[in-house]
Amino acid sequence: MQQFFFSASKEFGAEVTRLLDFVHPATVALWNLRWQVQGFVAATGNATDDDLSDRFGSGSGFPARNLKKSCIETPWADQMEQFAQIVAANVIALYESWAEEVFKNQIGMHGMHHKWVQFPSRGINGRQEKGVRDVLADIHSAGVSPEMQSAFFPVYSASKWNSFAHLDEMVVLYRYHKEIRNSFMHSGGRASKLAEDAWSNASGLTRADVGGRRNPIVTQVTEGQRIAYTMEQASDLAAVIIRLIHSIDAELSSSAYGEQYFLNAWSSWSELAKYKALPSDPIQRDRRIAKICRKVGFVAPADPAAVIALGRSVGLVN
Repeated sequence: MQQFFFSASKEFGAEVTRLLDFVHPATVALWNLRWQVQGFVAATGNATDDDLSDRFGSGSGFPARNLKKSCIETPWADQMEQFAQIVAANVIALYESWAEEVFKNQIGMHGMHHKWVQFPSRGINGRQEKGVRDVLADIHSAGVSPEMQSAFFPVYSASKWNSFAHLDEMVVLYRYHKEIRNSFMHSGGRASKLAEDAWSNASGLTRADVGGRRNPIVTQVTEGQRIAYTMEQASDLAAVIIRLIHSIDAELSSSAYGEQYFLNAWSSWSELAKYKALPSDPIQRDRRIAKICRKVGFVAPADPAAVIALGRSVGLVN
């Protein structure tokens, strides 16, 4: 999952991995804590909250308050919903942050593009403003680099997470989850009209539509009613955002913006002068170019000659 072009995409990959690496064992740990607390209370018959805190919180550095309420009185499904909300809120924030960093800072498109990639394209579900494919069309209209298309696009686009053909459908599913997130944050978990509309748009999506391994889990959302949300749904959301970023990141790699980003990274490399002269032997020359690309933060190119042509055009290699 870590094979990304932009540094913001790599940072996203690291952060979402860190989040999921925490949530998965934390979920299992909570399940086991519930069993242990229930067993301890059943065995002692009169365990107090202080007894439970001493028994299960000792050494953690954090007081274990209200374990009876958390582990006995609170249904497991309610706690899973809380975990699911944590995952959803965080992965959506990561996607929003990634979009702003890539489009505003690393590409330099200081418009609404970082917002529009969070919506399906114009004409989808009645949308009148630009959306994700419109953003990519704007970027491609500014120029596609033949060298980047030949050197890097084949590698980045080959990721198993690349689902470019399903961009709009994935964003429709993302909108469903985001409006649910918004309802939890702003309406106490009761669905807004936007959330109901987003559910209606996403309710017919299948595995074939979104390019996933299974049909997305989309439960009915009705305006004014409380929303039920599960860890399975949060997992769907995380997977679709990962695939969105892989797909968009790969597309951007072949753009004129991607070319400039690559050349900027190469030209600012501290060891640039050391590797400026390329070997005369073709095999050694290709290996040197692959090494340079990896050193400056990219993959070994599918076409080293294209990278050499780029480097020579701006004086980075002889």
